[in-house]
Amino acid sequence: RLMFPIRDAKGSVIGFGGRTLGDGEPKYLNSPESPVFSKGRVLYGLFEGAAAVRKSRRAHFMEGYMDVIATHQHGLKSACAPLGTALTLEQAALIKRYAESAVIVFDADAAGQSAAVRGAEIALAAGLAVRVATVPEGKDTDELLHAKGLAALEGALDAAVDLVAFKTELLVKRAGELTPETKSAVAKDVMATIAQCPDDVLKDEWVRRLAARL
Repeated sequence: RLMFPIRDAKGSVIGFGGRTLGDGEPKYLNSPESPVFSKGRVLYGLFEGAAAVRKSRRAHFMEGYMDVIATHQHGLKSACAPLGTALTLEQAALIKRYAESAVIVFDADAAGQSAAVRGAEIALAAGLAVRVATVPEGKDTDELLHAKGLAALEGALDAAVDLVAFKTELLVKRAGELTPETKSAVAKDVMATIAQCPDDVLKDEWVRRLAARL
């Protein structure tokens, strides 16, 4: 396995991630949970990128180790990633110490989109202004950067939309025909997300936009 040292926010190595170099399973394997290492409380790459996150007041959440490494290599140091699981409230609270906003960057497939929504809802509940960016052409971030460079990723980041807009369009697309019944289902699902936002002014604006869309 290719080993990735995992550091906490202070820079101490608290565990390892391993990626198989062959076809074995599991593809990724982390150190076991312990009083020192809890994967739901640490973000890969945050220690290395903390200065950039503080300076920009923004973090970019990627899917995995290689996405974070490639993004840092190409000059965007504010990238970090949960350790093979969905973003947790503890991880979002950790970022809140450094940043005011976050961009969730996930693959364009159905699993990636669902993970993006879950992660963005957690970030929203933690008080972060959150947007969702989709990596184009069915690539992951690592592949896109090595194929087309940082400008291609920055284009995807510039096109990021807020969580409510992203979730609304995702649900509308999955619903197909917008009947009164499907509109009601979409509205209930998106309203549950809006309810998690601590900002009343933002809530009102999102409700207005949702009503206009449906």
